[in-house]
Amino acid sequence: MKKKYRQKINYISTLLLLTTVCLFFVGCAADEWVYNPITDVNNLEGRRVGVNLSWESDYYLDGRKDMELVRYDTTADMFLALKYDKIDAIALDKDTIKLILNVSDGIEIVEPAFGEAGSIMYFGSDDESLVNEFNQYLSEFKKTDEYQDLLKRMDEFNGVEFIAADIPLTGQGKTIRVIVDPEQYPKAFIYPGEDIPDGYDLEILKHFANEYNYHLEFYYSNYDDGIIGLQTGNYDIMSGYLCDVYANDVRRVGLYTCDPMYVFSLYFIQKNKKDMTSDTSEF
Repeated sequence: MKKKYRQKINYISTLLLLTTVCLFFVGCAADEWVYNPITDVNNLEGRRVGVNLSWESDYYLDGRKDMELVRYDTTADMFLALKYDKIDAIALDKDTIKLILNVSDGIEIVEPAFGEAGSIMYFGSDDESLVNEFNQYLSEFKKTDEYQDLLKRMDEFNGVEFIAADIPLTGQGKTIRVIVDPEQYPKAFIYPGEDIPDGYDLEILKHFANEYNYHLEFYYSNYDDGIIGLQTGNYDIMSGYLCDVYANDVRRVGLYTCDPMYVFSLYFIQKNKKDMTSDTSEF
């Protein structure tokens, strides 16, 4: 059996709410607006591109000479800057773009992807054997029908609903403590009323735990707490929107990272209308 979820994404809700509120406070862009689409993702001809600070697009695009990189603390700020022509494009992963496109009008994705990154998990500093064990399992799991089914459902994700596989946890052995930010939809999230989180990455982790008879114990917090908890031994694994682009930085602080579980694409999005609109009725 599979469960079909319709997740309400808090940070996308905030993004759209801020955009609406700021209509009353931010001056309008110039009356004349000309559609000038990106024609070559490898040559942006000096355009201003927004990225989330320290996200994979920031790492990937840092140092490119054909653009001006503009960093933002939040997706909401970046989205608002695009709306009012403070930047010319935004660089994000495809799943986040799907979430935005589903509730917005006046923006489009630029094909093809400008890059790709691998999704990973972080492992604590005191047990290298666990990450080695996971990597060994992962190499075999990628050959299975379950893995191909996961890739298919990931590809079919429409920005609203992710069909999560029902994977009962059967492990009764050693407890593995997993720290999750439950708002990292669709890679790691928890459905209201449920006790166990779901998501792309967690499906793979659940299969691994069942195979090796590990009991998974989930904790919910943010990225910073996860890093500290892994360093101090309070957690064993951290999951959710983590990628190999910054794996070297993670290893430098004494943590381990697994091999990429799958690859996701990075795209530019740009305005294709003067006025960008958003529908907040679903949030």
